[in-house]
Amino acid sequence: MIEMEVLTPGPSDERPLLEGHVQTPNESSADEPASRPDSRRGRKVRLHKELSVVFGVGLLITDIIGSGIFLSPNGVIKRTGSYGLALIVWVISGVVSACGALCYGELSTFIRRSGADYTYIKEAYTFQNRNKFVTVFGNLISFTYLWMNFLVSEPMSIAIGGLLAAEYLIKPAYLDCDPPPYAMKMLAITIVVIPAMLNGFSVKLTLTIITVISVVKFIACACIAALGIYQITVDGCDINFAGSHFFEGSQYSVSGLSLAFYSGLYAYDGWTSLNFVTEESQSVTTISKSIMIGMPIIIFCYIVVNLSFFAVLSVNELASSTAVALPFGYKVLGVAGEVIFSLFVPLSVFGALCSTILSGARLRMVAGQDGLLPTFLSGIHNRYVTPVPALLLQTTLGVIAILSGNLAQLVDSYSTGGWLYYGLVFGGLLIMRVTHRKVERKFKVFIGIPIVMVFVAIFLVFLPIIREPIHSIVAFSLISSGIPVYFIFVHEHRWRPKIFSKINAFLTRFFGALLNTSLAAQHDDKTIS
Repeated sequence: MIEMEVLTPGPSDERPLLEGHVQTPNESSADEPASRPDSRRGRKVRLHKELSVVFGVGLLITDIIGSGIFLSPNGVIKRTGSYGLALIVWVISGVVSACGALCYGELSTFIRRSGADYTYIKEAYTFQNRNKFVTVFGNLISFTYLWMNFLVSEPMSIAIGGLLAAEYLIKPAYLDCDPPPYAMKMLAITIVVIPAMLNGFSVKLTLTIITVISVVKFIACACIAALGIYQITVDGCDINFAGSHFFEGSQYSVSGLSLAFYSGLYAYDGWTSLNFVTEESQSVTTISKSIMIGMPIIIFCYIVVNLSFFAVLSVNELASSTAVALPFGYKVLGVAGEVIFSLFVPLSVFGALCSTILSGARLRMVAGQDGLLPTFLSGIHNRYVTPVPALLLQTTLGVIAILSGNLAQLVDSYSTGGWLYYGLVFGGLLIMRVTHRKVERKFKVFIGIPIVMVFVAIFLVFLPIIREPIHSIVAFSLISSGIPVYFIFVHEHRWRPKIFSKINAFLTRFFGALLNTSLAAQHDDKTIS
C-alpha cells in the first residue's frame, strides 16, 4: 500500500530549478476544494522502509561481488607482476574499503537522507549564517559530484557490468576469435534493461532477487575455492606459492602500484551502495550493522578466490585475459567448467546491476528533489512506489555508455574521479565531528580511520596523474564542466532565462502523466536526525 502524506506548498517546496510548486498530472488545480474525496492536491509519495539487516547484507554483497572480482585480477597482476604483490594489493584494498564503509556507516546514523556522497558533501560543507543555510561551497561541490556521477560513474558502472556479462555469455561461441562487437553490445543492453525493469516494478522483489543471488555467489565462490584447494593438494599445483616464486617479477613502481590499487578497489566498489537507500532502512543502525557483517565476508571471499586463480593460472594467463574465470574453469574442468563459469559470472553481474541501478536511481531522485536535476526525476510511480523517471534516465545513459566504449576504456574513466569525492566525504566526517559534535551517533568509528582515509584518497587521486595523465585530464575536465552548469542553472543568483523554468515545469507534468508518477515527499531541510 502506498504511504501518502498531504503537504501544503510553502517555502520548503521552492527549489532552484523550479520556482514555486509544479502541479503534477495527479494533483488537482488550486481552485478545487480540498474537501472533495477525489482531490489529490498536495499529494506526494514516500518510499517504503523495506531495507532490513538481512536485505542490507545481501545488497552489499551483491553490489560488490559483481563484475570486479572477475575483471580486476587482470589489472592487478599486470601492474604488480607477481602473485605475492598482487595478493598484498587485494588485502590492503579490502581493508581500505572496509574502513571507508565504516565511515559511511557512521554518517548514515545521523544523516537520515538517501544520496550518500552527494548528501554528505552538501551537509558537511554548508555552514550556517544568520539562521539561514548559506552555501560556502557545499552545494557547488555536491553538484560537481552529482555531475560526475550523472555523466561518468553510474553509466560507466552499468556499462562495465553489462559488457562483462555479455563477454562471458558470448565468448564460448567464439573460442578462436573475438566476438562481433555489436552483437556483444546488443546483448549487454538487454542484460542492463532487465534489472532496470525489475527495479521499476518492485523494490521488495528486487531486494529478494539480490539476496538470493548473494547466496548463489557464496556457493560459487566456495566452488572456486574448493577447486583451487583440490588443484593444490591433489594435483600438486602449489609451485606458484613457493617462497621466491611467489614474489618473482614484482614491480614496485609507485604510480604502477596506485593503478593496481585502483583495479583492486574497483573490485570492492559498491561499499557506499547502502547509503543511497538510507531513507528505506528500517532502523538507524541497519546500514552500519550490514557493513560490519558484510565487509569481512566479502574480503575473505576475494582472498580465497584469488588464491584459487593463482593456483591454476600463470601470471601471463591472468594478465592476458579480462575474463579470468573462463581459462580457470577450462583448466580445471575442461569445456564443462568453461560453460559453467560463462553462466555463473553473468548471473553474478546481473545481481550487481540490480543493486547498482537500485542505489543510483535514488541519487537522481534526491537531486531532483533539491532542484539540482530536473524536478521530474523526483517522481515516484503511484502504483509501484519506485523512482521510475530516474530509473529510465539512468538506464538510458548506461546504454549510451555501452555503445560508446570498450571495457578497458570504461574502467579507466570510472576509476579516476571517484576517490576525489570519497576524500571529501571522509574530510566532511571530520568536519562534522566538530560542527555536529552534539548530535547523537548510534555508531562511531575511531577518529584515526577517517584521517587515514583522507590521505589514502589524496594518494589515489594525484599519483595516477603521473602515470596516465590523459585519463586524469579527461576526468577532471568532466568534473570542472559542471561548475558553469551550476552557476547558470542551479545557483540562487543564476543567470538562466525564465524559459528554463517553464520547460522544467512542462517536463514535470509531461512525465508525470506519461509515467503515472507523483513528486516524492520532500524531506525537511534539516537532514540531521
